[in-house]
Amino acid sequence: MTFYVSIASVLLLLALAVVCVDAWRFMGTLAGRVRIGRWQDRRAWQEALARTALSWTRRMPAVPRKDQGRRILWEMVRGTYADTAIQGWQAAGLFLGLNAYAADRKDEALGETLRRRLEEHELVKNYLEAPDPERWEVDRLLLDYAVLEAGCRGAAQVAEASAALLESLRTEAGTLAYRRRQPGMRYVDTIGLACPLAAACAVRTGNEEYWNLAVRQVEEYDVALLPDSSFPAHGFEMERGYPLGLYDWSRGIGWYALGLCELYRLMSLHGRPEAEGMARRILALAEELLPLQKKNGGFGWMAARPESVFESSGTALLGLLLLTAFRISGEERFLEAAFRAEKALMGVTRRNGVLDMCQGDTKGIGMYSDVWNLMPFAQGMALRLGVELNREERGA
Repeated sequence: MTFYVSIASVLLLLALAVVCVDAWRFMGTLAGRVRIGRWQDRRAWQEALARTALSWTRRMPAVPRKDQGRRILWEMVRGTYADTAIQGWQAAGLFLGLNAYAADRKDEALGETLRRRLEEHELVKNYLEAPDPERWEVDRLLLDYAVLEAGCRGAAQVAEASAALLESLRTEAGTLAYRRRQPGMRYVDTIGLACPLAAACAVRTGNEEYWNLAVRQVEEYDVALLPDSSFPAHGFEMERGYPLGLYDWSRGIGWYALGLCELYRLMSLHGRPEAEGMARRILALAEELLPLQKKNGGFGWMAARPESVFESSGTALLGLLLLTAFRISGEERFLEAAFRAEKALMGVTRRNGVLDMCQGDTKGIGMYSDVWNLMPFAQGMALRLGVELNREERGA
């Protein structure tokens, strides 16, 4: 009898622990939203974002794989709460934003701290200790790009490993699959995750083929654009060209925008003629997005649907696109729209500097998250938008 009572007590304690963790997470989110979005000073807001982001470089909050807010502790124990693929691009966005912030503030000590923490990041160390490209997928490529952009020690080894990974992901079409098990499918995420790295590898190695790969990856996606529009479908099936998923998924358009903007920047910097084609795409997409901005300056998770919930990651990425459109065209309306996007992000930032209202991880084409919370990737991209706008404010 005593044995059964002991077992029942242990099970009860475990159940209470699970419930308490769920309640703690739920109440923490609610408490964080008290007096949310009262930021008025752009620089103070950026400093708050950066403080939080810097603290996350030591222990980054995980973006969960599932939408459910129940049995979190049980999912953690089972190892199914989060996965490496998601955390790779989360860390990438975080470090890209912080590196831009350190450069904007001319803070060399912070820049060195960021390089050291990036070098010590578990995903970077594991990558170099066991450089087997078959272990990795496209998701990690943006983190490699962040390593190369930061000029970390060991960047040469990362570039070599990244080049091998790019080659291992090539399909018979000569372009990259998002998942090895789906060589005939293309996802818009790949343009934002892989194309900047391909261009960075071209710069570092001098291999012309990596420029060509980046351009082909973008041009290949033209068949998946909405007719008479610049909006990309979430994915497409190559054999028949069928578009899959939403055309106006905000973060999906954002992935496309990130790839275009980083390619344009690197191509312009290195005198590449392909920059002109990227510029045309950027301007066309920016023109189409302008009338879809919400009254607060942000974008809904479905950009073309006025009543859709505001979404922070898409707003940050599309704000960067609008800013790049201004730098290409000189048209003030694009710059004003980028500042409005920043203002919208300020409006959903908690008192402790955590950017809120980020849509959770997408489970697959057509399976979009209904969770709105923090996201390290979006935190970094919002910070990057802010400090890039500082350049325009200074007239740099």
